[in-house]
Amino acid sequence: MAGVSGAVVVRPYRPGDETAINDGFNAVFGLARPLGEWAWKFPAEPEGRWIYLAEAGGGLLAHYGAAPVRFRLGPVTVRAGQPVDVYSVPEARRSGVFTRCYEEFIRAYGNPDDLPLMFGFPGGVHYDMGLKLLHYVALGSAPVWRRPARRGWPALLGRPAVRSGFDAGASDALWGRAAGRYPFAAVRDAAWLGRRYDGRPGVEYEHFYVRRGGAATAWSVARAGGELLQVADLVWDGGDPADLVALDRAWVARARRAGIGRLEMWLGGDPEAAAVLAARGWVRQPDRSDFGMVARAFHPAIDLTEVGRRAYLTMGDSDLV
Repeated sequence: MAGVSGAVVVRPYRPGDETAINDGFNAVFGLARPLGEWAWKFPAEPEGRWIYLAEAGGGLLAHYGAAPVRFRLGPVTVRAGQPVDVYSVPEARRSGVFTRCYEEFIRAYGNPDDLPLMFGFPGGVHYDMGLKLLHYVALGSAPVWRRPARRGWPALLGRPAVRSGFDAGASDALWGRAAGRYPFAAVRDAAWLGRRYDGRPGVEYEHFYVRRGGAATAWSVARAGGELLQVADLVWDGGDPADLVALDRAWVARARRAGIGRLEMWLGGDPEAAAVLAARGWVRQPDRSDFGMVARAFHPAIDLTEVGRRAYLTMGDSDLV
């Protein structure tokens, strides 16, 4: 194989591989990610590490890993895998090593008991590669929305209170009431939100809760950086549209305090929330033909057409924020 020296071994992750995996990631993507962030993305508990790698002569050639996500599929919840940090080193490209690594991963974990659903959000050449070589199915474009950070119309009566700071109890209670609105979605309970947004080293997210009568009726989390305020995630119980208006005001105020002129979010699978936010100045961006959700199913009962039609999607479903 051109560029590859020695016999290629493809195998599952073993403790101690993380340094080579993270070093390879940094070299391929031109980053300086600390090892602690790798551990956050691939925690040993509670779902384990779902990783395969290819090596030769003691050097890492390719990596295929998936972050486990509990995903609701109507009446059942499954462990899905989201491919992340997928790469091969330059000398292994066009050698078939990466494809072999991927196929061994799928052979080991792509089944009803381990990872019955795989989904992700590749872009550009990786999107085409996923469809043509890795047998993923396109489910639709990423639902990108944007708005300028200008104030909307003031509330006339009874503006609900918005509080910041992560509240695990409030998040669990809200998800318990709101989950029925999201029959095809990643589970957004406190355990997941805490790991996803409060456990990431070196990245600050801000939580916003709307409360009525002491109970949270809407929640979101945002990240400010550069020229954008990214609204990473959102849960709403569907009761009062004024709760989303209150969140929108809080996002705009946060952006303006940081000198940020534009807000961005993904919002798919919740037409009621989309209508409320569109009235506040949010605009759905044109779909891209080379960027969207792709998936593979490894259980005969999973209907990918239904998943694509009904999945609730936010930026937090990807690793882009």
